[in-house]
Amino acid sequence: MIRIFSLLRRLQYEELTRLTIDGRILDVGGAHESGYHELIKGTHTFEVANIMASPKVDFVFDAQERFPIEDNVYSGVILLNVLEHLYNYKNAVSESFRVLKSGGVLVGAVPFLFSVHASPDDYFRYTRSALEQIFRDAGYTDIVIKELGTGAFSVIHHLLFGLYYFDFIKELAMKICMFLDSIISYIKKDSYMSERSMPLGYFFEAKKP
Repeated sequence: MIRIFSLLRRLQYEELTRLTIDGRILDVGGAHESGYHELIKGTHTFEVANIMASPKVDFVFDAQERFPIEDNVYSGVILLNVLEHLYNYKNAVSESFRVLKSGGVLVGAVPFLFSVHASPDDYFRYTRSALEQIFRDAGYTDIVIKELGTGAFSVIHHLLFGLYYFDFIKELAMKICMFLDSIISYIKKDSYMSERSMPLGYFFEAKKP
C-alpha cells in the first residue's frame, strides 16, 4: 500500500489510476520503488531515468539534455513532478516527444500553489495556458489539462497539513477543507477561490500524432 502524505500527490495518483497504457513506458525523474507504476492499467514495462545513479534506475541522464535513447520507442512517457525542477524544461518536453511512438502519450503533473521544494532546484510554476502552449509548441495533440485540488481551502490544507504525519487529524482537516470548497463551488462555480483559479497543481496528458 502506498502511503501518501500530500493532498496533491493523492490527487495525482487518482489520475494515474484512470490511465491505460500498453507497451514500454519511460518514467523520467522517477524510481522503480516509487510505488505509482502499479496504478497505471495495461500490459506494460517500465524503464526509469533519473539524474541520480541508483540500482533503482535504468538510465542516468539530465532531462535538460538529449536523452540517450532512440527515436519512437515508447508508448508512454511520464513526467511526474519533474518540469518545475528543470530550467530547460522545453528540452524534456521535446525529447519526450522524440522518444514516443506515433500515438504515444506524455502524462504527468506539476504543482502550482505549492511549497518550494528543491530537488535539487525548483524553478517554475505553470498555469493551464502555459502547459497547453508548451505542448502545442512541441508538436503534441489531444492535450488535456486538469486542475488538481478543490480550491482555496485545499490550498490552506496543504499549507497547514501538507507534511503533517498524524493521519486522523490530517484526514479530518482534508474532509473539512474539501467540504468548504464544495460550498464555494456550489454558490459560484467560477469564483476566484475555486479550483479553476486556485489549483494545487495540474495533471496533463498529450499525444504524439
